[in-house]
Amino acid sequence: MPTLVNSLDITAYKSVDSFISLGTYSLQLNPSDISFDVGKAEAEVDESLDAEGSAQTSRAITFIRRKVQFKFIIDNTGVLPNTPDGVSKFKMGSVSDSIKKLEKLTILPVKSTHRPPFVKVSWGMGMVSVFGSVAGLNYKYTYFNALGIPLRAEVTLIVVEVELEGKNLFQSPDITKSTLVKDGDSIVNISEKFYDDKKYYLKIAKVNGLSSFRKLKKGSTIEIPPIKNEQ
Repeated sequence: MPTLVNSLDITAYKSVDSFISLGTYSLQLNPSDISFDVGKAEAEVDESLDAEGSAQTSRAITFIRRKVQFKFIIDNTGVLPNTPDGVSKFKMGSVSDSIKKLEKLTILPVKSTHRPPFVKVSWGMGMVSVFGSVAGLNYKYTYFNALGIPLRAEVTLIVVEVELEGKNLFQSPDITKSTLVKDGDSIVNISEKFYDDKKYYLKIAKVNGLSSFRKLKKGSTIEIPPIKNEQ
């Protein structure tokens, strides 16, 4: 049976190396099952001649790509103790606001990149954790009130894992990373580079035990902590 504890979260990022999320959509009612398709991604690595002089190409597996699919319900009829994500708890009405939030975080292009967000699907102490792009979002309204307002929807989401530098495991955007200091670097411009905002320089300074105005030493390593979207 589905559970309301430890909700499955879908967190959006504008790129694979973003440090600040665009937002998170939390399932109101977790899926009862999640299916995975695991496939081999191949790439041509060498071309040589066989004994008869014919060209032959060898291939190597670069990484194993997972595709995750799950279905869930959005319900605003009042039968569940919590309201759908994106819908005001004081508003007993359409679930379309919840659908709009989900679309914004999964398939609608980000203004600065002109492409849909990347998403991280996570649930249950890391037992489900996939970072990728949404290959399919389907929903249908299954219950309406007397005015024709949709109060319940069934949603299917498909996420395909992305490859990063030929590695199967993605370095998640919600863990601490590091960067080497170059000429002219300061905590302020590092903040702007990694977070698209200067205002996080104090957080970087705190994590690294630095004075916010201290000159950085070229070649030293600075840790870049993850920061939740504060909008």
